[in-house]
Amino acid sequence: MTAVTFRKVNFWYPGAHEPSLEDLSFQIATGTFILLCGPSGCGKTTLLKLLKPELRPSGKMAGSIHFQGIPMDNVPAHQTAKEIGMVFQHPEHQIVLEDSLRELVFGMENLNFPMDLMRRRAAETSGLLGLENMLSKPTESLSGGEKQLLNLASVLALNPRLLLLDEPTTRLDPVRARQFLHQIKRWNEETGMTVILTEHRLDEAFTLVDRILVLNRGRLDFDGPPQEAVHRMKNAEPRIRSLVPAIPALALKTGKVTNTVPLTVKEGRQWLEKQVPPFHPVSPSTYPKQKGSPSHRPLLSLQRVNFSYRDSHTVLKQVNFQLHPKECVAFFGGNGSGKTTLLQVLAGLLPPDSGSVRYRGKKLKKRNRPAIGYLPQNVESYFFHDTVAKELEASLSHSSKTDQKRLVWEMASRFGLVPLLSHHPHDLSGGEMQKTALASLFLQKPEILLLDEPTQGLDPEAKQTLSQLLHGFIQQGRAVVFTTHDPEFAAVTATGCVLLFQGEVAASDRVPSFFKENDFYTTAVYRMTRDTPLSGAVTLEEAIRTWNGQK
Repeated sequence: MTAVTFRKVNFWYPGAHEPSLEDLSFQIATGTFILLCGPSGCGKTTLLKLLKPELRPSGKMAGSIHFQGIPMDNVPAHQTAKEIGMVFQHPEHQIVLEDSLRELVFGMENLNFPMDLMRRRAAETSGLLGLENMLSKPTESLSGGEKQLLNLASVLALNPRLLLLDEPTTRLDPVRARQFLHQIKRWNEETGMTVILTEHRLDEAFTLVDRILVLNRGRLDFDGPPQEAVHRMKNAEPRIRSLVPAIPALALKTGKVTNTVPLTVKEGRQWLEKQVPPFHPVSPSTYPKQKGSPSHRPLLSLQRVNFSYRDSHTVLKQVNFQLHPKECVAFFGGNGSGKTTLLQVLAGLLPPDSGSVRYRGKKLKKRNRPAIGYLPQNVESYFFHDTVAKELEASLSHSSKTDQKRLVWEMASRFGLVPLLSHHPHDLSGGEMQKTALASLFLQKPEILLLDEPTQGLDPEAKQTLSQLLHGFIQQGRAVVFTTHDPEFAAVTATGCVLLFQGEVAASDRVPSFFKENDFYTTAVYRMTRDTPLSGAVTLEEAIRTWNGQK
């Protein structure tokens, strides 16, 4: 049976001259697990929303969409509400109640589920996702990742036939993200639920799905199984080629692959053992010496900081931290470990219960805040103007009009925002909004950047641009702190990493040592290559250099 059918679907947003989706035709069989991927702004979220009638965006659509053989416009609203579930890109958009348990059962209440069925579904889904301990908390106290898991539980409790997931792992730590995707795969296999997943973190997703649909500028570039997708994508244009996950990318770049490409860590290790004879590899370490000297006064520091929210447990416990010039420090940690709170304390947005926050050795005060640029986790709250151009120009209020236009154009070009300068920021995709907020911050030229999950929604090409800009930023004697769930980005960007656990610093080390000491908070390349002749390589580029050095 066919779950979803698109027939020559085109979609235009109001006032748009070019379609966001163009001539899309495909079918998805019931029970299939689909990965929908592509560069930021290619139309992934738009496609998902067209499958959820109550969320269909304003605009003009041509062509037809069928759900289980019935034209979507003819499917009753109560049926789509129950049988088509969607988890949004931004979890804050989906939470409506203050009580976590009430939020979990809210959808079932609206559809008049019997009380005993609601209790059973709530128990089952919360147990599956490990939510029991957080259901007693108010939703406002949950981390972004915890909110995302709660949203998923509330949707799964409805037992939908079609599950739409819009970058659901963006706010999840690497361990939880892996568990999350495997749980979805298990649900898909055991219930026959059809799943369409959009993702930018593709390493794990590639290994679990049945088919991959690649969107590019609103058109369908490719539709097929993962193995075929990898071979097709490696020969595509750079913005598509960069989507290939690290493990198959490493195998392909060696030229030692014919048909079957390793996709998982296990497959990669088995392939590597067959391909690489014992040798003494060239050291892959090429990390720049950007360490701030301990003899220099730190730009920003925390001294024995404690913090707790009202009526909540202590979130930060006796945290000490120093940030020196030319340092870029990545903070890792599980969902709810205190990363966002720590960043807000560093920015002066939250006063600590005890301890001190110091800027250049003195207590941080409101007048110091212009020296600190802060990117929130939810960037939608960042925008105040009605076009991207005005948003960027506002960051250059002290520059002449001529300089404003030149600098805005240069930064917009770096982030691929030039075609979007006349658009309203809230009309952009999640990744495009993220790039706009980041471009605005860089134009302000603060002394310190504090970035909360800066890579969420970004495709690999945009991540590379951001990494290059951050390298240039710290070379000017400035400094950066960012929180992340993206080890691959941190490995090529950060000079040091910190791991938070239950509000305390559990580990702190330079890159690459930090990743070599971890089993899970590390990169896919290191998990594949450790204890092999390529061990020591943390990034894809290092592994390739080491491989070439042994030939």
